Amino acid sequence: MVGLFWMDRDGCWLGAPAGAEGTGVRLTDEGLTPVGAPAAGTLGWAGIERVSVPDAPARSGLRRGLRTAIDVATSMAGFGGPDSGHQMTVCVTHADGQSEFAVLSAAAPAYTEREVELSHRVLARFAAGELRPSVLTDWWRSAGSRSGPGPQEREAVLERLLTPAGP
Repeated sequence: MVGLFWMDRDGCWLGAPAGAEGTGVRLTDEGLTPVGAPAAGTLGWAGIERVSVPDAPARSGLRRGLRTAIDVATSMAGFGGPDSGHQMTVCVTHADGQSEFAVLSAAAPAYTEREVELSHRVLARFAAGELRPSVLTDWWRSAGSRSGPGPQEREAVLERLLTPAGP
């Protein structure tokens, strides 16, 4: 996971991959494919003006640490454990209007505020045709298929993607 993106051998997802919930949004170089949405089909990047995830759970490092401590304490006390995943809404503005798709967050308990901001900038570059989702899966493969880098490394990966290549 890097920012709002989850990579695995099947490709790149916005949020967590479609699982038991049956919902998700797969990102390819051709476009965005909602899973579990009735008759959505693939929305090509050429027709997409904007993609955002306005309700992505974002917290500072301190607040994320406190949430994790609370989850561990309540689990140990027998009151359940951490949430299975925060539901998020992917808003896609396209030539025909706007569509919304439900996805689950891949971050427990939340993304960093910087990750969310950088992820939205990456999504804007996808929509503008300046960047392709395959750069994320390429990074994942080159990193040894790790899905759990720390917050600073995840932010650094996103920053590198947003930095224009030198001459």
